[in-house]
Amino acid sequence: MNKMQGKSIKGKKSGITRRKFIATTTGTAAAAFTVGFPNIVMAADPIRSVGLGVSIINEIQSRASKDIGFQVRGQALGYGAMFGKFLNQNNEYDIAEGYYNDMDVMWPAKIWQPIDTTRVTAWDKVTNLSKTGKLTPNSKVGQGDAPFRHLWVDKDGNMVDGPSRYITMVPGWHNADSIGYNPEETGRKIESWAELFSPDFKGKVALLNIPQIGVMDAAMGLEAMGLFKFKDKGDMTRAEIDFLMDFLIEKKKEDHFRAFWETFGQSVNLMVSGEVVLESMWSPAVTAIRAEGVPVTYAFPKEGMRGWHGGLSISAQTTGKALDQAYEYINWWLDGWAGAFVARQGYYMSVTESVKANLEPDEWDFWYMGKPAAKELNDPFGTPIVKKGHIRDGGSYEARFSNIAVWNSLMTENDYLVKRWTEFLTA
Repeated sequence: MNKMQGKSIKGKKSGITRRKFIATTTGTAAAAFTVGFPNIVMAADPIRSVGLGVSIINEIQSRASKDIGFQVRGQALGYGAMFGKFLNQNNEYDIAEGYYNDMDVMWPAKIWQPIDTTRVTAWDKVTNLSKTGKLTPNSKVGQGDAPFRHLWVDKDGNMVDGPSRYITMVPGWHNADSIGYNPEETGRKIESWAELFSPDFKGKVALLNIPQIGVMDAAMGLEAMGLFKFKDKGDMTRAEIDFLMDFLIEKKKEDHFRAFWETFGQSVNLMVSGEVVLESMWSPAVTAIRAEGVPVTYAFPKEGMRGWHGGLSISAQTTGKALDQAYEYINWWLDGWAGAFVARQGYYMSVTESVKANLEPDEWDFWYMGKPAAKELNDPFGTPIVKKGHIRDGGSYEARFSNIAVWNSLMTENDYLVKRWTEFLTA
């Protein structure tokens, strides 16, 4: 067992209070909603899936229902609500469309069952990024909760240093995040996380207000300034958290920050309105802002990007025919249509071969290969979002995921982190 996997079971688990984690994340999550579907009469019972709006989208579940012959009922929740349902109501779903950075809590709770990769038809085509942490032999392996550190288990559900026949979650959608900025307002190209704290942008900066993620963006900024070196940005000690939070509190008292956003829409509105010129940002927000006519650029920091990775797990209470359906739904996700759908929003999928087959060549070249758009491109809902000639910021899939500095993580000192983050927000 490697260092991180050992920590997942024996170390990080003990430092997290589920109730407190759920409480602190629920407050920053969007309101829950249930995806609706047309009336489809099918012989088999529906398969029930729960996750975030990244993957639980009406069009995706409706298409899955049509393709595989039984209804898929998806429920999209805010992050905290999703986390709580995963833990406390695993009899109310079959598929958990979750995230590897939550595995330190989810897996020890024994709410999900080991997934047999021999039943995953495209398993041999899943990217090495998910299986080993390295997209190419020369890729950087980022700190934190990279998928491969929480992937492998034995038949009985014990985490092992893989590869193994059994896994915790089938790798799915993922992305690499950084800083969005308006180049007309910054007056220069942004190439470092240190720019989050540049005095040139005082009063015009926004941070993501999800403590577990926002703290990593801030930590990379602090490191880039040469003020501190973290041993592991994905699992900070109390002393490291204190140093970072004291710095953030000082910057807040200097009125450096304009806002702290919690939802995708808030991050878009802050940039569109001109309230901020630079902010930590999710990648799809860039295209949404450009659609409003604002010249936003997504930075490719020299220090590396922050990665995250989602996938599909199966409830421990799913058995029999429902279990067979769960595997069918997972296999459908890897078959390409859903991967192409999320690609048109700026996300990536773990089986690139099938995604390529479901995208037009011009789409593949833009979204995955980093080439200029040969024509105007639409999002998955038919809205034009990419102008002809535009190049995706950060370059190709290989360029982005060869340069991950840290993956989204749930730290051992999560409770203490949230406490200090609250002090920062109220300072």
